[in-house]
Amino acid sequence: MRASVRANIELVTQVVVAIAIIITAGVLVKRTVFTGQSNGAGLPGLTVGERLNVPTIDWAQNKKSLVFFLKKDCPFCTSSAALYRQLMDEAAKRNVKCIALLPNSPEDARKYLQYLELSFGNVYTGPIEDSRITGTPTVVFVDQNGIVKSVWIGAQTEREKEMRDTLVQLFDS
Repeated sequence: MRASVRANIELVTQVVVAIAIIITAGVLVKRTVFTGQSNGAGLPGLTVGERLNVPTIDWAQNKKSLVFFLKKDCPFCTSSAALYRQLMDEAAKRNVKCIALLPNSPEDARKYLQYLELSFGNVYTGPIEDSRITGTPTVVFVDQNGIVKSVWIGAQTEREKEMRDTLVQLFDS
């Protein structure tokens, strides 16, 4: 009888530990992989209305810019490549400059973008932390002063249409 009680206690303990691990993992994933548009309401990192700090870019060269923060080996960047191609096509139609920033070496960045079939006229490599970007992928729409008008963080698999429509409206504004 004691062995049966002990076995039941061990089983319940294992189930409770497994549930705790699953909940903890879910919270961590939610905190590190944001989806949706950031409006500055409690999210860390870059927010709408701030200036995007990338010293190597002269924002005044173009009236509007769409900046893609990507990273080699980022599964969410890879899974979003088709959406990024669509956004780049819409941007090109409206004279919006598309820029890629990757924290990888120039060679790794070139190969990765080639693999994703993304053709950027401007690719910058190096640290992205100064830009207050908290993760990849992040897509930022800025004006000629580098002021952020829209920030999209994480993969947008369920919100692609909303993201595309919002950005196209900004392109046209």
